[in-house]
Amino acid sequence: MACSTPPHQLSLMFLPRVIFAILLIPGVLIPGLLMGGIAAADTPPFDIDGAVTVTRIVDGDSLKSGKLSIRLFGIDAPEGRQNCTRADGSEWTCGKAATSAMADIVAQAAQLDCTLIDVDRYGRLVMRCLAGDTDIAEALVERGLAVAYRRYSKDYVSAESVAERNARGMWQGRFDMPWDWRRKN
Repeated sequence: MACSTPPHQLSLMFLPRVIFAILLIPGVLIPGLLMGGIAAADTPPFDIDGAVTVTRIVDGDSLKSGKLSIRLFGIDAPEGRQNCTRADGSEWTCGKAATSAMADIVAQAAQLDCTLIDVDRYGRLVMRCLAGDTDIAEALVERGLAVAYRRYSKDYVSAESVAERNARGMWQGRFDMPWDWRRKN
């Protein structure tokens, strides 16, 4: 059976797939391969945008889905070993609290609905993720367990202002911004 579609229309039909492949290979697959993240024969547990099955919570702003590493877009959470100081001067493990809060929020949904924003220099997929109707990054910032990462986005600045005004989480006392803590430690 002969194809009835003219050749010039066939090439236009495949153009979106070609563009997607051109963008995907250097942006996702090559960094993933270089970082040991995506094996050539692996099937990712989700499409680039869509349902994500979480296999591990790494910390307050990162998680794993199979071999893929995902970093939440627009926020920075304290590192697992990072401590913060309460208003009364006592220390608490704000990094562990952020990781625990991430786990609690993620547990609200069987799968997350994530949208790819970027790929970072470590080959992680930078994504905006929802657990049901909850924007995970926004929820962490509102609880004072992450800060708006203004260097990359202003999306969560208002949520951070609410947390600071209400002395939630890290804002109840003193803390190092996560990027400063990483630089020192």
